[in-house]
Amino acid sequence: MHSIVTFIAVCALLAGSQGVRAADPPHAASRGQTWDSIKRLPDWSGVWAPSRPQLPRNPVSNSGFVFGGDVPLKPKYAAIRDERMAAVRGERGRDKIPLSNSGLCLPNGTPANMGPVAHEYLFSPGRVTILLENSEIRRIWTDGRPHVPTDLANPSFSGDSIGHWEGDTLVVDTVNIFPEAELYIGGRVTEQTRVSERITRVGNRMRIETVVEDPELFAKPWVYTRWYDHENGPPIDYNSCTEGDRAKKGEETLLNIDFTAPKEGQQK
Repeated sequence: MHSIVTFIAVCALLAGSQGVRAADPPHAASRGQTWDSIKRLPDWSGVWAPSRPQLPRNPVSNSGFVFGGDVPLKPKYAAIRDERMAAVRGERGRDKIPLSNSGLCLPNGTPANMGPVAHEYLFSPGRVTILLENSEIRRIWTDGRPHVPTDLANPSFSGDSIGHWEGDTLVVDTVNIFPEAELYIGGRVTEQTRVSERITRVGNRMRIETVVEDPELFAKPWVYTRWYDHENGPPIDYNSCTEGDRAKKGEETLLNIDFTAPKEGQQK
């Protein structure tokens, strides 16, 4: 009888220890690859609106952060930035020059799209989706996949983003960004642009630490941190753009993008 009781007790102990191990999320699940594991990720619900810090200004171009005033551009591209801002101010005999892609109802693209607008985060297995107030969408794959191979890459305004979780921080790496996307208002990326981000909730604020690298454009990596304030209001009311909207925004060639429809039998 004593041996039977001992056997039952040992079985109960083993069953209990297995239950404890099962409750411990495996490493893969901690990356948000299942609906159950998403419950253990940090709470990023709600709307995150840009904080309004005191922005640095470039004494030469008189342009602030959003206009590229503090970007470590090589001299050639710094001159292009300054010349464009002079044209925007009406100092080159032209007017109606849009400040950015959004002036023609085009996506700002990564990394500029994370700047002046609010955004939301959606978690789903193997992916974090960012919905931006200007109707742009970023998809960050967290399922362990690598970047798309160069020979199969199809650049987009938002780029090819993969990420992983380090504790409560989402680490994101973005490449294959369409060259018409913007670094800042009025400045564009190249095929060599790479954007690295560390996204962390700190109390009631979101911190995004960003490093932008591009050996063609920069004398050194562009490093900056942006902060966003949490809002408990309704979901973002997204804007929408149509081809008709674009046609109303001004001359179609101001950003060197030709919207003219090809003639029949011709290819653009």
